[in-house]
Amino acid sequence: MPHTLHVAFQNVNHSPQHTHALLEQCASANVDVVCIQEPWFGPIRPIPSASPAGPAERTDNNMLYGTQLHPAWQLIVPQADARVVCHVSRRLTRAVVSLNAEVKHRDCMVLTIRPDPSADPISILNIYNDTQNSAIEYLCDIAERLPDIAIMGGDYNTHSRVWDPDYPPDSAARTGEVLDLHARLGLRLLSPPSVPTHFPHRQSFRPTVIDLVWVPSDRPPELYDLRVAPEERGLSDHAVLHARIPAGQWSIEGAPTITPKSDEEKAFLTDVTAAVLARLPPDFPLATMAELATAVDTLFGCVHDAWNAHAQPSRVCSKSKLWWDGSCSAARDNLTRARHRLEEARRTTPRLVPAAQAAVRRAFKRFKSAIRLRRRAHMDERIDHVANEQRRVWDLMAPYLTCGGP
Repeated sequence: MPHTLHVAFQNVNHSPQHTHALLEQCASANVDVVCIQEPWFGPIRPIPSASPAGPAERTDNNMLYGTQLHPAWQLIVPQADARVVCHVSRRLTRAVVSLNAEVKHRDCMVLTIRPDPSADPISILNIYNDTQNSAIEYLCDIAERLPDIAIMGGDYNTHSRVWDPDYPPDSAARTGEVLDLHARLGLRLLSPPSVPTHFPHRQSFRPTVIDLVWVPSDRPPELYDLRVAPEERGLSDHAVLHARIPAGQWSIEGAPTITPKSDEEKAFLTDVTAAVLARLPPDFPLATMAELATAVDTLFGCVHDAWNAHAQPSRVCSKSKLWWDGSCSAARDNLTRARHRLEEARRTTPRLVPAAQAAVRRAFKRFKSAIRLRRRAHMDERIDHVANEQRRVWDLMAPYLTCGGP
């Protein structure tokens, strides 16, 4: 089980291309939360006039207006004109995510996340501080109403000898406001001094430190880790900041389960039957309440031991299907191996490419066939369950009845 939460920060300079590349990169690195400053907002695609716009907005010319989306990430936007957004990995299938309602500003947001429903909430403050110091001044006004912050970071646009001793500092008042806010929030600077985070596109300008990360001052320093990655900045002129913070024990896996009609289910039932016959013989005394309680506890122990021996944690995601079974997984794996062999043939033995392509086509057809057959079987099972076990045949007619049938 993970004991840390991996959070990344970067100013993406309003670039949709770089935002997509960053999200791809962070997904492959198993980052849990990506905090973005200065995201791109613009028209995404045309939408019919009768269609709802969903979480984005509709322009006057019926264009869907919003920011970058990615299938591997859940987008969290505080407001329409926000200069900060967060992306939460969809690997965290059990996570509970919310926005703190106290923060109502386009340049800052407090994301509260429970990686697991039983875990303690973790508050992440994402900030973009403009040249007017708007976000810092706003947060100073509401500091007493903010929750305990587990990590705070972003683009501060502030030069100070505290974190960049070699660069001329901004006004003492601006730096003082930044330090005062974090002292009131009980945070200390995690970013290492003199490690540049901003690399101007103009080669004549020297790198500076304006992207910062802060963590609670009352927690041991060894619990935290920060890595400044200028090599990952891509089209942006800001480095990516990778932080790991303590998050307790949590898991991306669901509760242990046993797949119906699988070999594991057969083994589970066999073990339960054998344990019951061995520990609860026919002459087991059941005359008193105490003896009955002992029998019930013994039966529970038989089931519990067999369950722990055969149940496996589930990996539920937004693409999980009730009808998926081992035959679909086997067909998918065969297709994956065929595609790998095709790539290997293209690199090493081009004369085998036609045969490898034919193998991929056959594997793809088998994969589609396996899905089609399994979905049919699943629907037959559901119909049989409703008709013969629930005996509520009219449940199968619900779509027909809602369309005005007799």
